[in-house]
Amino acid sequence: MSEPDRLREGDRPWSEAAAATLEARASDVRDRAKRARHHADADTVHDLRTSTRRLRTAMTVLGAEADKGDRKAVERELRRVARMLGEVRDLDVLLDTLDHAADADACAATRRAWHRERAKAAKRLERELERRRLRKALDRAARLGPGGAPDGPSGASVVHRVADRAPSLVWVAFGDLLAHQVDPRTADPAVIHEQRKAAKRLRYTLEVFEDALRPAARLIDEVTALQDAAGDMHDAVVARDRARAAIGDLHLRKPEAAAMAAFAEAHDRRADDQRPTVAREIATVRSRAFREDLARALAMMGHVDPAA
Repeated sequence: MSEPDRLREGDRPWSEAAAATLEARASDVRDRAKRARHHADADTVHDLRTSTRRLRTAMTVLGAEADKGDRKAVERELRRVARMLGEVRDLDVLLDTLDHAADADACAATRRAWHRERAKAAKRLERELERRRLRKALDRAARLGPGGAPDGPSGASVVHRVADRAPSLVWVAFGDLLAHQVDPRTADPAVIHEQRKAAKRLRYTLEVFEDALRPAARLIDEVTALQDAAGDMHDAVVARDRARAAIGDLHLRKPEAAAMAAFAEAHDRRADDQRPTVAREIATVRSRAFREDLARALAMMGHVDPAA
């Protein structure tokens, strides 16, 4: 198939589709890591971070039958890279936010400190991306799928297809999201952030099966909207907390300390202002309409006829 990174047909044998998808996801991370080794700019870091998350989700969804030791070794290295990517990405967001602050010109010392911190984090990331252990981990990840091995005993008539296994995996990810009983009007932002993580897992699980799960685009868009709304709240909280920490840690002079205090208060309000948006997106994903659309899309996978 021309695009093996997607399970494009519900009737495709599970073992074949899993092997092809994991290989393609690992290859995507490898290509993006190569670019980031030479120039870890904000867009490259963001794309590599997303690609790494997609691979980790694909490993969870498709690599369950792989050797546990191989999976743990790959996951350990991907977590290490993910932490470094997160550090750089958080600083990119902070610096962009600071550049658009009302008193941006008064925050020169904080900006310089965050730029230095970002440069050091990027260097650590680049060194990690150069290490042989990442290349070995990605080679292992590409082989985690069951390949062409049969799904049942030799000679058995049992051959699982994507349409046989995907629905239960999607429902588990959806159930994990629903299990977060969050009222965004009053919930602590840290609790909302945990729900956001569950939304990401559902989104990336849907993306694994996107072309077999027709129509999936709107479902993915609605989950992504929840993820983005909660992400904006999280970014505001991080900006608030980092600004307050900078006032003491950087021993800022009074004018800049006042500017950073105002910056922190503005982002505290920004986090609160996101609550109605998060509530709306949560309501959409928890709605009966979303559940029915998801069930209908899963029922249409492969040769299954929902009317039969």
